[in-house]
Amino acid sequence: MIHLNITFPSELKEQLDKEAYREKTRRSTLIQKAVRVYLTIKDRKTKEILLHEGYEAMASESKKIMNDFKHLDRESLKYVD
Repeated sequence: MIHLNITFPSELKEQLDKEAYREKTRRSTLIQKAVRVYLTIKDRKTKEILLHEGYEAMASESKKIMNDFKHLDRESLKYVD
C-alpha cells in the first residue's frame, strides 16, 4: 500500500467524512472506491468511442464495397423475373 497526501476543499472533506461514517468505512477506502469507479467509467467511455469509430469505419467500407458492385447488381437484376 502506498500513502498519498491529497488536498480537498473543506466542504468536500465534510461530505466524504459523512459518507464514510454512513458506510462504516474509512475515508481512504471510500476514496479508493471512488477512483476505481471513475477509472472504470473512463475506460468504458474510451472503449465506446473506439467502438463507435470502428463501426463508422466499417460502415464507410461497406458503402464503398456496395458502390463498387452496384453496376453488377444492376446487371444481375436484368435476369430476374
